[in-house]
Amino acid sequence: MSVDSIILEGPYNRVILSVDRVSTGWFEYDTFTKVGVNQQIQVTIPEDTPEELYDLIVKSGDETNISKRSVKVLKAYRNPHRFIHISDPHISRQWVGSPDQGYAKELELLDRFIEVANIIHPEYIIVTGDIIHDYTRFNADSLGWGGVVRSGFDNPPLAEEKYNNYFEGANGFSGVYGFNAPVFSIPGNHDFYGPKSDDYPAKAAQWNRLMGKRVYGFSYLDTRIIGADDYLGDPVIDIPNHAPMSGLQGRLLDSFLHTAGHGKIRIMAQHRPDRVDTAFVDRHKIHILLNGHNHRPHQSFVGSTPTLNIRPGAVCRSGEIAKWKKTLGFFRIFTIDSDTFQYSPPLRFCKNPTAAYDELIMNLTLDFKWDNTGQATFNEARITNDFDIDLPNCNIRFVMAKGKYKVSEGTIYQIIETSEYTVLDVRVDAGAQSSKEVTVTKQ
Repeated sequence: MSVDSIILEGPYNRVILSVDRVSTGWFEYDTFTKVGVNQQIQVTIPEDTPEELYDLIVKSGDETNISKRSVKVLKAYRNPHRFIHISDPHISRQWVGSPDQGYAKELELLDRFIEVANIIHPEYIIVTGDIIHDYTRFNADSLGWGGVVRSGFDNPPLAEEKYNNYFEGANGFSGVYGFNAPVFSIPGNHDFYGPKSDDYPAKAAQWNRLMGKRVYGFSYLDTRIIGADDYLGDPVIDIPNHAPMSGLQGRLLDSFLHTAGHGKIRIMAQHRPDRVDTAFVDRHKIHILLNGHNHRPHQSFVGSTPTLNIRPGAVCRSGEIAKWKKTLGFFRIFTIDSDTFQYSPPLRFCKNPTAAYDELIMNLTLDFKWDNTGQATFNEARITNDFDIDLPNCNIRFVMAKGKYKVSEGTIYQIIETSEYTVLDVRVDAGAQSSKEVTVTKQ
């Protein structure tokens, strides 16, 4: 079927792209399930396109396909750059309300973490597995246990709704589409619903259908990031038990690194912390191995490079109430600077992750003095950083009435002009344990 038009749609602008080339054939992206696509489309993005995370809209005949929050347009790569690592959200492990009309309890914490992450404004976010859960717990007790546990194809919410909660959110709470940075997710041991635990083709195919690629690589400037699946594929040809990266997916990742070049920093993401293919990480001189599975923060070194083997803790998993001080509400920030990197200690995004949603006390906040909806010609924003680390280049988006503006602090990174509004993205440093006010006024 021919491609009629391709559009990028952001919150304040819309860009129609020119199609340079459409290649037809069979383009396999999963060597285990043999899943692929029959077209590859090359487009050109105009140079003046604002930096934004866009929905991708493809129109073909009477079909319109939308991939939400899937294309990040950059004005330029940044060096140094930051990314955030989270793990084990376990969306839908605990369910609130009826199977058909309820929502994943874990969204209550995830929603508030998204607020924090969007202030920090990383270049991308990596989630190392256990995205959803292979059972659902109804009517749980105050600790997130007890109640009734259900699973299987006959017991909703089904996999589609579980992943829909992860992406779209529910009941007014945001899912990962709420992040203003691209999110790269990999599978964990709980990331299937319905198939039997040893039906590896069905589990992997379910991920392909609802999430896309299980195994992949991407680049950010001179940084190479590869994501592996150490649970859904089978333990013989895809992820051999004796040497996990000697199978199909290891060869795919070898190919990516060969084609992209090794760059300056190499990062690998997998779910399991206890089955590291040291031959693979040594051969490719992997600098950072991100993982999860165990919900307590940890860091150590493996192999001869040596490779930092690190996990953040659980960001929002239900059932962690009894041991929350050791496991819950955590994330890490990594800063890549050419061929060196730094990483934060495990950071808890709120002071009291066991509290009710409306009672959570955040460790990073952004508050506006006036309504930030494009009606005002003056506004003031306050960033309060209660973390023990400095946070450079935090982002404040001012949505103002049409006009020309100046700011009292920080720098105006970009201006987006619409027919109704002037949108200013302002970058400002937020020192540890401090607050900073930024005023925007009309020139």
